[in-house]
Amino acid sequence: MQDQLAPLYLLPPPANTPWAGTPGQTIQSQVARTDADPLIVNLPLFWYDPRWSRLTTQQADDLAVAVSRYDVLVSALRSDLAGADTEPSFHAPIKNESDEESPGEVSPDSDAAFFPRIVPYRPERYGLNAADFDQATIIDVRLMMPRDTSGRFAYSPDQIARWESKTQVEDVEGSWVPAATFPPDVDSFENLPTKLQQLRYLAPSAAVFTSIGPYRLEEEIPLAVGSKPDGLIVRFDEVALEPLQLAALTRRARQLMNAANAKHTPLWIVPGEITADDAVKLVALGADAIGVDAWCNPLMDDSQIDQSSHYSSRIDFDELAEEALYDLIERFSGLYLSLQRVPRKERLGSFSTGWAKTLNIKALR
Repeated sequence: MQDQLAPLYLLPPPANTPWAGTPGQTIQSQVARTDADPLIVNLPLFWYDPRWSRLTTQQADDLAVAVSRYDVLVSALRSDLAGADTEPSFHAPIKNESDEESPGEVSPDSDAAFFPRIVPYRPERYGLNAADFDQATIIDVRLMMPRDTSGRFAYSPDQIARWESKTQVEDVEGSWVPAATFPPDVDSFENLPTKLQQLRYLAPSAAVFTSIGPYRLEEEIPLAVGSKPDGLIVRFDEVALEPLQLAALTRRARQLMNAANAKHTPLWIVPGEITADDAVKLVALGADAIGVDAWCNPLMDDSQIDQSSHYSSRIDFDELAEEALYDLIERFSGLYLSLQRVPRKERLGSFSTGWAKTLNIKALR
C-alpha cells in the first residue's frame, strides 16, 4: 500500500531545538462526555464497518477479539457475532490469568475489563438489543442511509439472516430489505439531542457519537455538532477521493466544527485506503481518531481463503491480526508520539506549492 499523502511531510522540530526525552508520553486520549467522567481511548484507531455476515458467527467473534487485543475499537452488535442464546467472547469480561486459575469465580462487573467496542446504532435498529449497550465504549448514531455492496440503499439477505439469528440463508434468499423501511429513529436534526440523551441513559459507560457522510459537510456538520454529541464521525470512505481532497476535507471538517463552537469535540474519520504515515498526517490535519477498515477488512478475505482449504480447522485470528496490524500500529504509534514534540501549526509541510496553499501549511524550500 502506497502513501496517499506522500506530498505531506511530518516535520521534526527545528535544528536548534534542545532535544530531550519527554517523560510520561502516552498515546491515550480522552473524550469529554456530557454529565459523566471523560472516556479514555487507549489508541485512536477504530474499525468502523466490518462485514461480519461474510464470516460464521464463531469466526466473527474470534476476529473481533483478535483485533481488539491491539486496542483498536471494533464496531459490532451481539447479533453480528453470536446466535440468540450465545454470549460472544467479544462482549464478555476479559479473562486474565487469575480467571483461568479459578474458572468458577466471576469478578464483579465493576472490576471487570471489557474489549473496546463501538455499538452501531442504525436508523432502523436492525440487529440491536438492549444488552448491546452494556459496557459499550462508543454508541455510534448513524445518520447516513447505508448503501450495501450491491449499490442498493438496503441490507443483504445474508446480513438480515445474521441479525435474525437464522442459520439457513435460504430463509431470506433474494429478500433485500430496503434501508429506512421503518420510520427512522431520528427523523430530523432538531430531534437528535433528545435521542442522544436517551442513549446516554441507556449506555452510561459510553460516549455517544453521531456519524455522517461526506457529501454535505458545510450544512450537516454545524447541525450535527449543534446537537452536542460527544464526538463526530465522518465517512470519507463513501467516495473515491483524491489524496489532496481527503486532506483538504479533513482540515475543512475540523474548521467547521471549530466554527460551530465544537472545538473540543473529537473528529473521527474513516478515510479508506491509507498507510500508518497517512493516518498520523490526518491527525495532524485535525482528526482525533482514524478508521482503519483498510487494515482490518483483508483479515476477512484471509479467513475465507483459509476456510476454503482447511474447512475443518479453526482459524488462528490472533496470528492473522498480528501479521496484519502489529507493524502498522507500531509505526502509527511512533509517529503519533513524535508529533507531541512539535507545535500544532508546525507539524506539516510540503514541497508542493499547491498542497501547501490548499491546506494552509508550511511551504518547504
